[in-house]
Amino acid sequence: MSPRAAITGWAWRTALGSDVETVWSGLVDGRRAARPCFRPGRVGAPLLDVPAPMPKHRRFLTPFLALSIQTALEAARRAGCKGGPRVALFAAVGGLKVAWPEILPAFQKISADGQGAWDQGLRELHPFWLLKHLSNNAHALASADLETRGEGATFGGANAGAQALCAALRCLADGAADAAIVMAADSLLGPEALVELESSSLLSRAALDGLAAPYDSSAAGFVPGEATAALVLEPESRAGSHKLALLSAAEGADGSPGQPRGELLARLAGEIGRGAEVVDGVGCAQAAWDRVERDALSAALGSKELPLTCDASALGQTGAARSLIQAMTLAAALRHGRLAPIAGLRSPAAGPLRPLERPEPTKARIGIGLSAGAPGLAGAVRVELP
Repeated sequence: MSPRAAITGWAWRTALGSDVETVWSGLVDGRRAARPCFRPGRVGAPLLDVPAPMPKHRRFLTPFLALSIQTALEAARRAGCKGGPRVALFAAVGGLKVAWPEILPAFQKISADGQGAWDQGLRELHPFWLLKHLSNNAHALASADLETRGEGATFGGANAGAQALCAALRCLADGAADAAIVMAADSLLGPEALVELESSSLLSRAALDGLAAPYDSSAAGFVPGEATAALVLEPESRAGSHKLALLSAAEGADGSPGQPRGELLARLAGEIGRGAEVVDGVGCAQAAWDRVERDALSAALGSKELPLTCDASALGQTGAARSLIQAMTLAAALRHGRLAPIAGLRSPAAGPLRPLERPEPTKARIGIGLSAGAPGLAGAVRVELP
């Protein structure tokens, strides 16, 4: 079994809001954050009620990444985590996120042959512009704000959240830290992400009124979203009565150019899924791939009747933040004894596992969540009640 630790603090910023209990209520009610967004007739799930970013980080971070630090500070405050040499910090980002408002004015007038580029706009670009694009900027600045001086690392990619969680759990299991803060931020609504996703045909091309949910018989693409999330993890022996839930995680890659194969999902589910009573699915919303996922998970977990939820149907796909989001939504479900439906599900596709069309009471104490993305990356979290 993978290392396990207690969640003692959490926070997020999502397309349904920032308060954990309010967002959870929206999930149970079947609310869907998708709305017309990045192109006429197309939908996305942008953040809702975003607090103002911290001005002191403006020179080195985009507002979105600055928001990830606010999220981590909130989680640490909830956990009573004061920082110090025995507190670790692990960060997850989706990849390169360009500060377009600064870059575009410098390039939009430059001719195709590049002649006179300096006078045509490059002179307007700040000499330190590249610093704002470093993947570990948020990690470094968050470490200063949180006063964490222990172990840590920054991870990138579609399953970066799962990678960061696994690293934090190993760090705690090895005794290298007394607590670990894991922070994640990703947006699939930026131009660089949308160009790649459009070319892969993974995005839904339906208008809002025709949008099909994951695991629906008409599923034909997911809704891109964005989120920041943070968890504070402590060894079970130190957490005392502050345990919100117990967490394990796994991650892997199989070299596929697009979504990973079912075998990888089955392996990860097999690693951490023993005794699972509910599944939060990947939610790719591609009918053929959804069936591959369901077949793989039911075989690995030894059941065709486990209830299947999917927070991504409500919140949109959130990339590197997804594993942390899943840990929180699964923990809320188990703590409240109520499973959220798959938002927008009208006609569940045939197959193993049981996609939920409406809220359902549960006595489950163990749930797992799966996430995936290109190239061939996958993550898994296991959440248990203490």
